[in-house]
Amino acid sequence: MDSFTASTTAAEVTATAPQPIDAMAEFFVHLGELANVNTNQILIVSGQIQPQLLEQSVQRAAGQIPLLRTRPKGQQLHEVDTGAHQWVHYLEYVGACDFNDPDFRQLLMDFSSAHRLQWRDRPPLQVLLVNGGKGHNSCVYLSSHHGVADARSDCLLLRAIIDHYAHISGVPGALAPSQALPFTPLPEIRPDWFRPLKRGYRWLQAFASVGLDLMRNDSGMPVKLRGQRWETADTHREIGQLDFFQSLMPRALEERLANTAKSNGVTINTLLCSALARLMETSGRHRSGYLRMTCAVSLRRLIDPRYDHSFRNYLIPTGIRLRTGLSTPLLLENMHSAMAKARGSGRVSTEIARLETLLPILRLRPLHGLARRLLNRALGTNACYSNPGRIEEDFSHFGSEQHKTQSYVGFGCLVPPYDFILYTPTVNGRMQLDLVYRRSAFADIHAEFAAPFLGELRKLLDELSPTHRS
Repeated sequence: MDSFTASTTAAEVTATAPQPIDAMAEFFVHLGELANVNTNQILIVSGQIQPQLLEQSVQRAAGQIPLLRTRPKGQQLHEVDTGAHQWVHYLEYVGACDFNDPDFRQLLMDFSSAHRLQWRDRPPLQVLLVNGGKGHNSCVYLSSHHGVADARSDCLLLRAIIDHYAHISGVPGALAPSQALPFTPLPEIRPDWFRPLKRGYRWLQAFASVGLDLMRNDSGMPVKLRGQRWETADTHREIGQLDFFQSLMPRALEERLANTAKSNGVTINTLLCSALARLMETSGRHRSGYLRMTCAVSLRRLIDPRYDHSFRNYLIPTGIRLRTGLSTPLLLENMHSAMAKARGSGRVSTEIARLETLLPILRLRPLHGLARRLLNRALGTNACYSNPGRIEEDFSHFGSEQHKTQSYVGFGCLVPPYDFILYTPTVNGRMQLDLVYRRSAFADIHAEFAAPFLGELRKLLDELSPTHRS
């Protein structure tokens, strides 16, 4: 596997002059005109969070992030004054805030749909505070535009908001964070990719890759939804209605995952993706003999660990294509190899070039219909897996023991042709099984996906470690 090297360091940046916008960000600027590209970090905590103090906390945290003080115009980012912007929306809910309450989840997703973040028009960040009735608890919902933030960025921002809230509310020993979270355009991080000959070669690879995908007829996971997944004038509104599912991975299964991965020389992600592949294969008919899923790959630490504390989106989608009918050892071998290649410098370069080659079409609104068709065919799957890994920030409470965390979930935007994205983060020491999904594609997400997925995962682990069945 190729390795990454950085040519610049993640120095603190203040956007005093126009900055170039790279394809990873601009792609989502244009995609936001076609779909909802809000990302989501949601905490339910005990006690009542005060709206005025939360507004001050978000203002101070946002002030530490240069990228949030910019707006894209053309192919550049221009600094804007956000000093008078109100960041926090406030609502009250009659019952307790509870992820198991479908009406409460619908309230959150309705807010996301109605308040889509258009980065060209306003700051790419908003917060919804929901206080449950009778002082039960509170929900803090951080939403950012996917062009500016990945899961790691959102976690860093949420942690800064929590620390400012603790400081402002007078929690003993609480310190206000002061470190800026910078951003660096990709051409400055990897200038070798943007030299004319190198870029031309990357584009040729991208065109060849897209061409192959357009000719293929791979299958994803069967769902009841059929037809158009894009919200257009002639589609029904329910196409764009989203929902999410949050749960803890059973502790015994979590332990088996780690032990089995180590004994077989693969990653936990390889096992989880292999279980997803098994579920896709057993639940559908794959006439082409191949299935395809998308994995989100983060460049943050692949490029250089020094960029780990910067604020921007480092995620790229990459396709994993597998034959059906493989034995468990072959499935594991093929998945492990495919995921290693997906993280290699050559593959990452090609995937970024695929985004770059789509930009000329996305920039022209009359060609958006063509862009939608290309995205449907080039991605070729409705299934996506994105693992934020171990969430390093402490989200056990919102600044004090008075506001202990009851539930946490984080997920990105769900754009066509995806019907669901599976997440398996480790938060406060426990692995979670989380999903964001198209509401019209699943009648019962637990019965139709979560339970069968865990079943396939257990079968996979049984076959790999038959002496440790549970």
